[in-house]
Amino acid sequence: MGMQLFTKSGIYVSVIDKILSCSTKITLAGIFTLTFETLINDELETLSNTTEYVIFYDNEYYDVVSLQSSLSNGLYKIKFSCEHISYRLSSISKTEFTAIGTPKQILTTILANTGFYAGNCDITVDQTISIKQESTVRSIIFNFADSLDCDVEFKEYYVNLYQHKGSKKPIEIIDKNVVSISKLVKSSVAAPTYSITIRPNVSLTVGDELHLKFTKLGIDENVRLIGISRKPFTSRDYDLEVGVQQETLEADLVSIKTEAVAKDKTYYGVKISADNGLTVVREDKKAKVIMNADEFRMQSLGDEGILVDKLFFDPITGEYTFSGSVSVMGGSININNHFIVDANGNAYLSGDSTIYGGKYYAGQAGSSEGYSEMTSGGFEIFNSSNDLKLKLGFTTDGEDFPYIQLGSGSGKFTDFGLVKKFMDGLWIGNSEPSDESGTFTAMKGYNGIFFRFSDNTAYVVKDTEMKNIYTGAAIAKFG
Repeated sequence: MGMQLFTKSGIYVSVIDKILSCSTKITLAGIFTLTFETLINDELETLSNTTEYVIFYDNEYYDVVSLQSSLSNGLYKIKFSCEHISYRLSSISKTEFTAIGTPKQILTTILANTGFYAGNCDITVDQTISIKQESTVRSIIFNFADSLDCDVEFKEYYVNLYQHKGSKKPIEIIDKNVVSISKLVKSSVAAPTYSITIRPNVSLTVGDELHLKFTKLGIDENVRLIGISRKPFTSRDYDLEVGVQQETLEADLVSIKTEAVAKDKTYYGVKISADNGLTVVREDKKAKVIMNADEFRMQSLGDEGILVDKLFFDPITGEYTFSGSVSVMGGSININNHFIVDANGNAYLSGDSTIYGGKYYAGQAGSSEGYSEMTSGGFEIFNSSNDLKLKLGFTTDGEDFPYIQLGSGSGKFTDFGLVKKFMDGLWIGNSEPSDESGTFTAMKGYNGIFFRFSDNTAYVVKDTEMKNIYTGAAIAKFG
């Protein structure tokens, strides 16, 4: 069972059936949310930040309030945070409201011209409601329900009022029904707090009366189910919130104060919501900030027209990650007094600080003044044409002797001059002799001089031929 994605105007976009993670929550207090993550495909890649979207899932409609794109472990993902369409009633307000009639008649009047309709109301006695201050439609509904001691149920585009939502007869919750249960009793609080994860072998709905009976835990109590949280695509189990239903916050906040900051309303780009906490969005949608207890993100519009993270906090690693360019105007950078960059851009290393790898260029980025590079075989210097001109190296194939390579001509592999130490002497020539034994052996293409240590003699080398250097009739010896 996947998610069907539409624009708010009703245009079909895609069906999303490859769900990586998903969570839903519904409570008697009015919370009704959906969050899920999936892979970015061709249809989802083209989603616009300026278009409003709706998800149809499990016979309910949810408005998409945020889209979060990410790249993790080589996978491009997108996270949808959604609120039930009933949250739209929080953006519609009435300057004042007075009505007399049956609860259904009053509810019909409250919902007039909102796109929502009065559903079931099991109280038929005439009632009166009078609110003299500007209020949101959603808060008026909860205030009216509290005055009737009723429960509110949102079902698609309908609003229902029940004297008691769910089963009035306590449903037995015992060992075979639960995965886990715990009870927390605080000395300062009269009512205990329960944490319950339940198996799918018992059917429950928000509002049900429950009988918890776990003798070994000292639990034998009747409570009401006031909230259910699920992870439908990854687990059949679900978590229960039980206790005594309190008046909703929305019922308490019936009146709209001009100096107050309202939930889900935007003020100069600033919005506070239950899912994202505090968000700040530029008017042109090119930048966004998200701040709450779980995340901190600063985003900007990427090359593909999607908001991407530039600075964010990872709660798992406890680290901040920055993506982009850093410009420091004055001041200095100091990392544990081991690596320091002063206000003039001069860098200092101390202690055990180490520089690894990379190339070192002369001049500015993109210049053609040559560069130097440290490799596994030594230190190399190149000219502006990328020709190797000087190398300080050492051999590693069965030997371990240093050499100086003097480049000539063009190209990295062009013939060059060489000064190289061997086990039995020193070579000055035009090629790189290689001998795993560490001894010198003349080969085709060699042209140079070899100084042999063992007999203190110099040799002229031409290809494979080696001749002593003579002075008159005598062999030239050194030392």
